[in-house]
Amino acid sequence: MVGDAFLSAKASGDVGGQVRLLEMLGNGFNEAKRYGEALAFFERAIKTSSANPDAGFPFMAYEGESQALVAQGKVSEAEDKLEQALTMARANQKRGHEAMILLSLGELALQTGDRSGAIKHLEQAADISRKYKFYRTVGQAMIDLAGLYRDAGDLKSAEERAAVGVDASRRVGDRYYLPRDLTILADLKTLRGSSSEAEALYQNAEDVIDGMLVNLHEAYWGSSLAGAMSDTYLRHFELEARQGNVERALNVLERVRGRTAAVLLENKVRFNKNESESVRALEDEVSDLQLRLMRSESEQERAGLLDQLVEYERRLEWTRTNGKESRPGWFEKPAPLKEIQASLRPDEVVLEYVLSEPRAHCVWISQKHAGIQTLPAGRQRIEELTREYLAEMRAKHDDIDLAKQLYGVLLGSLPTEANRERLIVVPDGILNLLPFDTLRDSTGAFLLETRTISYVPASTVLTVLRTAKDTQLPRQTFLGVGDVPYQNQGHVSAKLDKPSGVEQRLERGFSDMFGATLYDLPQTREEILTVSKIVGKDSVLLLGPSATETAFKSEPLADFKIVHLAAHGFADTQFPERSGLVLGLDPASHDDGLLQIREIIRLRFNAHLVTLSACNTGVGKLQGEEGVTSLVEAFLVSGAKAVVASLWSADDTYTLALMERFYTHIAEGQDKAGALRHAKLDLLAKYGKQVPPYYWGAFVLAGDGGSPIPLGVQ
Repeated sequence: MVGDAFLSAKASGDVGGQVRLLEMLGNGFNEAKRYGEALAFFERAIKTSSANPDAGFPFMAYEGESQALVAQGKVSEAEDKLEQALTMARANQKRGHEAMILLSLGELALQTGDRSGAIKHLEQAADISRKYKFYRTVGQAMIDLAGLYRDAGDLKSAEERAAVGVDASRRVGDRYYLPRDLTILADLKTLRGSSSEAEALYQNAEDVIDGMLVNLHEAYWGSSLAGAMSDTYLRHFELEARQGNVERALNVLERVRGRTAAVLLENKVRFNKNESESVRALEDEVSDLQLRLMRSESEQERAGLLDQLVEYERRLEWTRTNGKESRPGWFEKPAPLKEIQASLRPDEVVLEYVLSEPRAHCVWISQKHAGIQTLPAGRQRIEELTREYLAEMRAKHDDIDLAKQLYGVLLGSLPTEANRERLIVVPDGILNLLPFDTLRDSTGAFLLETRTISYVPASTVLTVLRTAKDTQLPRQTFLGVGDVPYQNQGHVSAKLDKPSGVEQRLERGFSDMFGATLYDLPQTREEILTVSKIVGKDSVLLLGPSATETAFKSEPLADFKIVHLAAHGFADTQFPERSGLVLGLDPASHDDGLLQIREIIRLRFNAHLVTLSACNTGVGKLQGEEGVTSLVEAFLVSGAKAVVASLWSADDTYTLALMERFYTHIAEGQDKAGALRHAKLDLLAKYGKQVPPYYWGAFVLAGDGGSPIPLGVQ
């Protein structure tokens, strides 16, 4: 609705309206924790206002920009913005903005540990707001003050303030902040021993969130909103866990975990194939902008093009939303515990992690039993260990001590019943980036040596993948894409020397999607040809000039059992829907060669396996308790039963060897997760255990890895 209003204001030349609506759009992105996009809208509002003084001072843009800057760790810049805006608000007697800016300064002081400064600013904001009946600001100030009283140990005063905050949110019909306020009041009820009241408040908050999510048309806005409101589910889970209610605790997690993927899978969403002329025109605009970005050698020009790209991406989604073509129904309940257990094999256990403070948890589910294990460390310690370990691995070091520490924290305290040969991991937060099979037990052995590991966004997603009935079985065996002719594609690469020598191995990734050089990946042709020979003759190969985005999307994708893409890949954690694979360009089409998340979720696969033999394809934007928005999730919701992807830059030589062994084991009839494990073991046997995990640990399997692929290979 705001997007439509902005376009109308732009068409009619209403500059003041444009500024106001740009500010509102920025606030929306802030609340969804998409700060890069938020800043683009705030900066545009400020530029527009500066060029048109009659439009007034953009207070909301300054307030919102400061919030985005704080979220990115730029505290001093944020404080400067707020002080500028406060001076203008007082000079112009803008009491509402003065209260909001004081509130923001109070929250900034809270984050920097300035308790007295926080109380001063918040009390001033509350006084002004009460006087002029700014109930929304009253509510926010009271919630913040409740936190200060709670931290000081005055729970009674904290609960009183929180109750006023809840009342203020209800008074103005504020559905967005009401769940947060209810959660804070529920936390205080918990601390004061009123568990039943707390549980009712948590459930109330979750019902309000569901009421908002059911009206969202864009799938990945659901991810952002659910992720932004994770704290409600996390606090509720902790209450149920403390009371030993395993089934109810799991249900709370599954209401939010992987729900974007689960809802699309459950409802078999089919996007409109015959898109409107306006949608197609906007798609062409987005493609053209991205092509110009890739070819531009001017940093100033790219900045302007990026600004346009943000607007056209949003225009495209607004237009699709108006047509309601992407609106899914909402599944009423996640899979119950017994249904999850019924989908498991006797040798499998699901390990669903919950990172919190002061202790993290693991919900474990086997075929006959389930429990909640409190881990010996909290979120902060686990994040520190994981970051340090990943940095060591990516530097091609093998830190045995760190690998043992992480194993001890994440797996060492689990009960015997959770000790199964096949581990199905539901990660949380930074654990989405951690390959568990590289961890080492107390003897120093890799977990790979004793366990088969796969990953899923949520237990419900696994259950849906395993119980869904196939309406149409794929008829063809293999679709392979590789050897994309990157040289000269952006009219830049030919100017630069190719890397050479072992120390400069080709890696399938690049640090900046725009203005970057893409080198050819010569071994991807051999990789595709090798795999096609292993899995059978019934293959379609898109190699060299044929390996274009247009050609790929023109294939009957749902007809293939295996889809294998060997190409450059990139992950955009600020703009998650932009993450994608870089394929070839077809001059006769408007495609930009980028197969991105926003396009993938509109394609239809029926594959037993999609392999993304590229860098960073398993990495994405962490969306709180909702999970991670990545290429893996996009292919799963598009119909793939399992996706193999990488967590860092894939070394060309080792990737070829790994893929050859992986598909050999697939052709032998092994299940997908087992085949990947044995391929890695083959590399260890060939090159020795002294080879750092960097070279074999990047590739992971998400989805249902417990079934073989019927190839009919002799």
